[in-house]
Amino acid sequence: MRIGILTHHYVKNYGAFLQMKGMYETLQRLYPEAEVRIINYVNQKHWRRNIIHILHFRPGIDTLSTYVEKIRQLRTFTKYERSIPRTRSVKTAKEIIDLKLDLIVLGSDEIWNLCGSGYHPLKFGTGLENQRTIAYTPSVGAVTEETAVPEDVFSGLKHLDRISGRDVESLKFVERACGRKAEKMLDPTFLYNFDMDIERENIKPKPYRYILIYDCKLTEPMAKQLQEYAKKNDLKIIGAGDYKTFYDEGFIDLTPYEWVDLFRNAEKVITGTFHGTVFSIKYNKSVLCYPTEKNRINKIRSLLSDMKIASRLLEVGCEDDFIPLLDTPMDYTETRNYIAQKIQEADDFLTGDKS
Repeated sequence: MRIGILTHHYVKNYGAFLQMKGMYETLQRLYPEAEVRIINYVNQKHWRRNIIHILHFRPGIDTLSTYVEKIRQLRTFTKYERSIPRTRSVKTAKEIIDLKLDLIVLGSDEIWNLCGSGYHPLKFGTGLENQRTIAYTPSVGAVTEETAVPEDVFSGLKHLDRISGRDVESLKFVERACGRKAEKMLDPTFLYNFDMDIERENIKPKPYRYILIYDCKLTEPMAKQLQEYAKKNDLKIIGAGDYKTFYDEGFIDLTPYEWVDLFRNAEKVITGTFHGTVFSIKYNKSVLCYPTEKNRINKIRSLLSDMKIASRLLEVGCEDDFIPLLDTPMDYTETRNYIAQKIQEADDFLTGDKS
């Protein structure tokens, strides 16, 4: 059996790589005799914008040394992307059909974001209507109920064998776009244990206690409050994959598994991203989520609600609750039960075509 995964494998960020790795390893586990490959389709406009975003120099924040680390980080991402088997390069639906795949999996990540530079109807299955194709937890990103749906995605969505999504807005989109109901499933990073990769690379934990920040736009007063809180509690403030002036340390050129290990060993996590929230949950960490962009707010609110920890979202405008919420203990009992149930549902969804 030949299985292909169509995702944003070329996007240089930790969530994009780790969801791809999780999807690849899960399919290998469920189909041990199959040949699983990433479909090597690259949207060049999307790729270029991603590279420009990474290499953007931020005056007042970036220094020559941190900028050099960004360049090294780009090389690290490329190295790890290539560690996952992929098909030959393809540019059209016909070329994907010519790969003679028995199953195509669309997802995960924001491959259905109509508002982004990565949009292409191919990612909705358009042109692949006669192929056995399923969608596993794609996200629509910034799409809302007001976003116009292009006609050329309808045919692909209509003919998918099975459809799932990872957040409320993605489920709403599917019903609005084609009249079908999608199942809510876990992001593939929940389906795979990255600890074995950490151990294989012999990654050692930091020799101190720390608060981890991942891609979170704290205001200046919040940063000062955090510094006071960290000092009072004998904690360092460190950044994962980024640097800001109030960090005690910023680790920019991290491998994906070094990044995961920072979550695994953190005392507390502050993040404004979906996958920062996911890995905090995976390792049962005390997490505070402070997303400031609408698409991130929607995705994180949906995830926290599903995980029975909705109170960990710090809303914009409620910054006075920052330190009290950060200091509030968490109970992951219901969350762990939910994840166990949804992992089994994911396995059943992904093996629905298995004879």
